[in-house]
Amino acid sequence: MCMTIDQLTPGDEPAAVATLAAAFAEYPLFTLLCPDAAKRSKAVEVFCRYVFRVSVRCEGVFATPDRAAVMCTWLPGQEWPGRWTAFLSGGLGLLATYGWSGSRLLFELERGFDLARVKHCGGPHWYVPLLGVRPDMQRKGLTRALFTPMFAAADRHKVPVYLETMTPANVEIYKKLGFELAGESEIPAGTRHYELVRKPLPVAPVV
Repeated sequence: MCMTIDQLTPGDEPAAVATLAAAFAEYPLFTLLCPDAAKRSKAVEVFCRYVFRVSVRCEGVFATPDRAAVMCTWLPGQEWPGRWTAFLSGGLGLLATYGWSGSRLLFELERGFDLARVKHCGGPHWYVPLLGVRPDMQRKGLTRALFTPMFAAADRHKVPVYLETMTPANVEIYKKLGFELAGESEIPAGTRHYELVRKPLPVAPVV
C-alpha cells in the first residue's frame, strides 16, 4: 500500500490516543494490570497517552492521514528515554491510575521487557512500544503502510527494529512483515510475551 505517513506532534494527541485506546481495549496486558473491567477503559487510555507523550518527545509518532493507525516509536539514539522524560510525559498519572499494586507489576514487567530488548538488540535500534489500528480499520494494510518508511530508514542506517506483543495473532502479522520471533516468556496469569526483531536488509546501490 502506497500511502503518505504523517509524523505527529503534541497537537495530534487526542486523535492518536483515541485510536490507540480503541486498538488496545482488549489487550491482555491491561486485563492483567487492571482486573476491574469498569476501570480498564480509563487505564488503557492513560497508558496510551503516556506512551504517546514519551514518543512524541522523541519525534517518533507516526500515523496514517486519517489517524486510523498510529505507531509510537523510539528512534535509534533515543531507545531508552530517561526518568525525566517519563515524569514530564505523565508517569505519575500511571501511579494514580493503576495504584501501587498495578504500578509495581508494570514496573517489574517493564524491567523484564527491557532485559529482553537488550539481549536481542544490544546496539542502536528502532523500538516500537505501541502500534494500534482502530478496530473498524484493521486488515486493510495500514500496519504495513506505517512500517514502510521506517523499514526504509532502518535499512539505510543498518539498524534492527524491535517490538513485542502478547497475542499470537499479532506474531503472525509481524512475521509476514519481515519480523522474526526472537524469544518468548510467560508472565503472570499465564500470559505469553513475544519478542520480535526485524533485521536490516541490504539497500540496493543507486546507479
